[in-house]
Amino acid sequence: MSQSTAADDTEQASLAAKEGSALENILPDVIRIPFEEAVQDVKLEGWEDEWFSTGHYNVEKYGPLAEPKIDFVYNWVNGSEDEFKAIRHGYELDSPLNDKDGKWISRHSINRYRDWDELRYSLRSLDVYAKGFVNKIQLLVNSVGGASYQRDGKNMRPQRPAWLKDDDAAREHVEVLSHESFFGKRERECLPTFNSLSIESQIFRTPSSTDQLVALSDDMFLGAPHAASDFYSPLFGPAVAFKPDRYNVRRLAGPDQAPSFGEKPFVYYTSYLLNHRFGERNRHVQAHFGHSVSRSVMREVMDSFPLPSARGACERFRGESRFQLYPWFAGVHYAIERFREVLLWSFILSRSDGDGDGYLDWAERQAILAAVEAGRRELDGGSPSPSTDPSGPATAQGSSGRDRMYYKLAEELRRAGLQPPQANVNVLWTSLDGPETLRNAKCGGDAFAVDKCLGDGFGSGLSDAGGAANPDFAAATVFARLAREHPQCGDCLLKLVLEGGGGARGLEALLPPRAAATAAKRRDRDVVVRALKKYQHTVVDTDAMKFVMVRDAEQAEAELLERAVRRGRVFGQWCLNDDVMTESAEQVGRVRDVMAQVFETLWPARGRWEKEGS
Repeated sequence: MSQSTAADDTEQASLAAKEGSALENILPDVIRIPFEEAVQDVKLEGWEDEWFSTGHYNVEKYGPLAEPKIDFVYNWVNGSEDEFKAIRHGYELDSPLNDKDGKWISRHSINRYRDWDELRYSLRSLDVYAKGFVNKIQLLVNSVGGASYQRDGKNMRPQRPAWLKDDDAAREHVEVLSHESFFGKRERECLPTFNSLSIESQIFRTPSSTDQLVALSDDMFLGAPHAASDFYSPLFGPAVAFKPDRYNVRRLAGPDQAPSFGEKPFVYYTSYLLNHRFGERNRHVQAHFGHSVSRSVMREVMDSFPLPSARGACERFRGESRFQLYPWFAGVHYAIERFREVLLWSFILSRSDGDGDGYLDWAERQAILAAVEAGRRELDGGSPSPSTDPSGPATAQGSSGRDRMYYKLAEELRRAGLQPPQANVNVLWTSLDGPETLRNAKCGGDAFAVDKCLGDGFGSGLSDAGGAANPDFAAATVFARLAREHPQCGDCLLKLVLEGGGGARGLEALLPPRAAATAAKRRDRDVVVRALKKYQHTVVDTDAMKFVMVRDAEQAEAELLERAVRRGRVFGQWCLNDDVMTESAEQVGRVRDVMAQVFETLWPARGRWEKEGS
């Protein structure tokens, strides 16, 4: 960096620090967005109320649904480009992670930014195995071109793969977006960034004609045919898969107690924020593959955590602070919790508070207790599930007469005119079975204690026999108790009411009355249906090769070429991560040769957007 540029950057850093302090004074960690406000962007097509209430799609009445179009969005960098290295190195020197011996710079740069040409083959895999439902492929890239980074964008250009055509035909399929083109106005002041979490926090802003996207890294590939429903369907929402790892962070510990490896510190912090917002529970980390998300949900997530979102967008290198929001973990659990929350809101504040006065009187409380008791009888009398999978729905109590919609997903998609999943066929749960938090909820016997979950004296008419309203039974107070103070109580209430509701399918037992007498109740139902559409979700077990950390040529040849590719093993998804911690040209070249063999064997056909001879 030149002396004048360094001085400019010092001034900018000082201004950024002042702005950061100002943000902490005006932005809270968490805010709660009312459902009425949150669902204003949701458009209903007419079939949604019947679908969510009954679990049936009436194709004769509404006609076949159109296959959705999905964007595939890559966070990509060519770390081998000299201009990029020069810009990055100047900011590495100024980073708080830099140490006097330069160990951090040497270690974190070895494998994080190296380009194995993976992106070319990942795009080829989409062209072969997802061709029919790809809306657009977007590449999110750094800008390079000047001697130093220019904040006004002058003399800068977006990085671009050397093999990618630059013509109208190619741009119809593949769109290259510099970070400056989609970051928010305030967040652009923090560019350039070399931190994938910061970029992912702004990904919902990428321009598109569709709300749904799948976020991929360039080391992720499709290995077998997929349908749109492997990632998303209008009836069941985005598909998500989980690892066994789970977090439940009640308070932020000191730096020696928080994890420090990989993505764990950011999941740790995000778990704390989710607990703050929705109540304490274990939350599983997503499987390491593409993240299927809604732009509108991600926008709401960032709006709901304003200070962490603003700070996180300005973390130039991953790890400058361990307290950075992890967008994917936050996004999927936010949607799950909001789906759960709207059902509790619907049942307690609308359906159960029949006169709309904000108070659950004795007659209204009796109706809640009767619904709970009916569900308790169903669970206690049901037969255990035959499955022995400890991670699946079988760990909950026996099933009543309700259909398990996770077994019916393919059938229902076909009935609606949609293609069922082709790769991720092992469906573990759908939100038509209830929010994912119900999947392993144990609610039989005495698991649901009325006094703890609903309030002391809730089950007695003596509590307000004198005519005075008991503040403990205000509908908002009961809702808060179930939604956040005792989340396991809220889970069991939903499970019990659904089990005892008498219907084989759907969520009608929890919804505001269909034929509501007042305009307010009809508005409630409309809000609830819109929210269910926005936050719906499906849990799957992905058909994926286990996450492979490529360390050296010998390991890559044995684990990938010999044991997988040359044996013709087929996986729906591959993820091959660069963990080659050497700068030896010979060793890196050997790995590159092995990876080229893997890629060319699995995805040999040149993509429509590739230059001839590249």
